[in-house]
Amino acid sequence: MRTNSRIPKGFIHADGTRLVDGEGKTFQIRGVNLGNWFVPECYMSVQSVGDFDTGVYTVERALRAMKANPKLTDSQIEELYRIYMDNYTTEEDFREIAEIGLNTVRLPFTWMDLTTDGLTLKPDAFHYLDWALDMCEKYGLYAVVDLHGAVGSQNQDFHSGDDAHFDLYGNPEHRRMTIELWKIIAERYRDRTIVAGYDLLNECRRAFGKFGGKINSDFYDELVRAVRSVDQNHLIFIEYFTFPIHGVGVRHYDWKNVAVEYHIYNLTPLSQKNCLRLIRLMHQVSGNTKVPVYVGEFNAWNKVKDWDVTIDYFNRIGWSWSSWAYKVNEYPYKHEFGKEHAGRDWGLYVLDIKPVDLSTADFEEIADLYRRTASINAKKTYIYDFYRRKLSGSR
Repeated sequence: MRTNSRIPKGFIHADGTRLVDGEGKTFQIRGVNLGNWFVPECYMSVQSVGDFDTGVYTVERALRAMKANPKLTDSQIEELYRIYMDNYTTEEDFREIAEIGLNTVRLPFTWMDLTTDGLTLKPDAFHYLDWALDMCEKYGLYAVVDLHGAVGSQNQDFHSGDDAHFDLYGNPEHRRMTIELWKIIAERYRDRTIVAGYDLLNECRRAFGKFGGKINSDFYDELVRAVRSVDQNHLIFIEYFTFPIHGVGVRHYDWKNVAVEYHIYNLTPLSQKNCLRLIRLMHQVSGNTKVPVYVGEFNAWNKVKDWDVTIDYFNRIGWSWSSWAYKVNEYPYKHEFGKEHAGRDWGLYVLDIKPVDLSTADFEEIADLYRRTASINAKKTYIYDFYRRKLSGSR
């Protein structure tokens, strides 16, 4: 049941380089990603596809593996999806996120969560997104609605749900489906002030393995126009992946009420502080300096001091942020990637569950494992402790 007392009076929107709330007060997104929920990912998932196809877990490959599994019927596959979604993220998680002192959740999903073929909506397509927004209203959190996987895949990465295709930009039908899907989403949520904004495409590439490019920005322009045809109120995030200088600056387009989004994972030999300085320098020469900045994903790995450095830096320069991710499964790290504690470097919570093989397991095996994914069965990490300390009294 929806609780109305925490519904914001107006929309989050851009005001110069600031985000402001409906009352005109400066608003900084301090959030976390609910990754691995709508979009389980191979390195942190409780699911695997065994030897099916390439053996690499993606959402698309998992669906095919389950359909090829003679022990599962179509109705059981649908029921398993509901069991996973009902258990992996619960109301308790939203309450916990708010109590920690965070104010926003980013909700990554793919076209496969909402449609059967890219355009035909499932009968209960918006059940879990609607429920998540209701939970945000109940606990005073905003939500960033993030299309992590477009029809045909915008990057051919496993986190798009499909690592077998790079078939969005060059496929007119996939482009049309993605545009229409965003119009449906925007029309549904155009009056929901709890939605901080629309994240139109996650980590898009101009070609497989190649960053940035005009092709991404031009398709963003199509998406922005489509959203604005049904929703003139919500903030829109434009991602530049992997660096601020990748892509065409927002000044080249007639976009209103937008913010730029960067994802920061320091895989360089630079210190965390110098990496952040480099990103900011790139931002200053990118042509994006007249709009707000949102770091939609970041991680400071296993150095507690670098978490302090990162959050302090974002806060000082006025950038919004959401860390990746809220909860992960560390078992794949320890047994497949050979990193004993790497899972704890990603999540506020970590599970330690051997993934179930969706291509061979029966219904009860899969259902039992899914029921064990609730956060009550997970351990809190030093990242959780960091946020408790850092954000104490900030709400």
